[in-house]
Amino acid sequence: MMSQELRVRIGMVLANHPFPPDIRVSKEADALAAGGYDTLVLCRARATDNLSDRVGNAIAVRHSVHPGRTLKRRADSLRYLATLDSPSWRRAMVDLVRRHGAEALHIHDLPYARSGILAAREAGVPVVLDFHENYPAALALWKRRPIDSLMFSPKRAAKLERWAITQADRIVVVVDEAKERLVGLGADPDRIVVFGNTESLDMARGIPAPLDLSRGPRIVYVGGIAAHRGLDTVVAAMPGILHRFPNARLAIIGEGHTLPELKAQAHRLGVLDAIEFTGQLPKDEAMERVRVATLGLVPHHRSPHTDATVPHKLFQYMALGRPVLVSDCAPLARIVRATGAGDVFTAGEAPDLVRKVIALSDNEAASRAGAAGRVAVISRWNLEAEAPVLCSLYDELAAGKH
Repeated sequence: MMSQELRVRIGMVLANHPFPPDIRVSKEADALAAGGYDTLVLCRARATDNLSDRVGNAIAVRHSVHPGRTLKRRADSLRYLATLDSPSWRRAMVDLVRRHGAEALHIHDLPYARSGILAAREAGVPVVLDFHENYPAALALWKRRPIDSLMFSPKRAAKLERWAITQADRIVVVVDEAKERLVGLGADPDRIVVFGNTESLDMARGIPAPLDLSRGPRIVYVGGIAAHRGLDTVVAAMPGILHRFPNARLAIIGEGHTLPELKAQAHRLGVLDAIEFTGQLPKDEAMERVRVATLGLVPHHRSPHTDATVPHKLFQYMALGRPVLVSDCAPLARIVRATGAGDVFTAGEAPDLVRKVIALSDNEAASRAGAAGRVAVISRWNLEAEAPVLCSLYDELAAGKH
């Protein structure tokens, strides 16, 4: 790893998104700081933001597309829709190198990959693409504006992805399944590293809260609320869970555009009183809700998107000693089965979810799974264990091994 005397500045690009918050960017900045690297995060400026300030182990450098010049801003937007390259963001990336001293560009997710690759070539620095998910497949699932659906379709995104993976010096993905997918598309496996969405060991320190199943299961879900998240299956399962455990409760923590549909579904099924919809909570408060739960859920529907990513929540549940119940999306099932952290149900199948909740509401089974998940986090699935992968990538690039 780089010595403290030779700190290299990594230019992370979170184009068209504010920072904070972005949990993955923050984790990568923490990992790089441990290896002797500094992180600059180029991000979108909001009205109340400073143009630059420190956010944890990163320095945020904020950019606005032609502020106060509506016609130029619209022209840049049209140019992006036509070419998938924003001249304004591309210039900001070059500026991140030339003015702020970034020695590599690390582009988060697919939409601005073309701008990032072109900027890196112009500035003469290596470029790293960080794919959080199968973006083309995700586009088919997300609720989007008609103009975006037309101009950045899954088919067009897939074409951009196939080009970008041949141009990048390195690629970062979140799970092995994502690496396998990109290799199948023609990416060089030696240029892909897996840096997961794990949590710091700090989350697993201390004695976990006891699992209190005397009142029945206390089930929790933390995260976005959208159709592909599978929460409709959970709500559909609640009558069966309540039949077995009349005092069972479900907490859904988060926001999203399908929240009204979930509430309506719960009302139709007569289970609304057993479900708490908290809305978005600060991370500390959300994690406190996880600490007192008896079961953490990741109920995603299976798709090419969910078969190539793993959410942060899985490792949060495990770190806090909570047993987990996940759907059979490939990476979720693989990790849970390998670690013994809980159980797997067939995605979209409410009766199977009910059976698995009942099984994990046994004191012995729940305690065994919760302890196994926490041990797995402490021994392997943690940020400190993942950090050397990211630092080694930049050690190689700093040594000229493009």
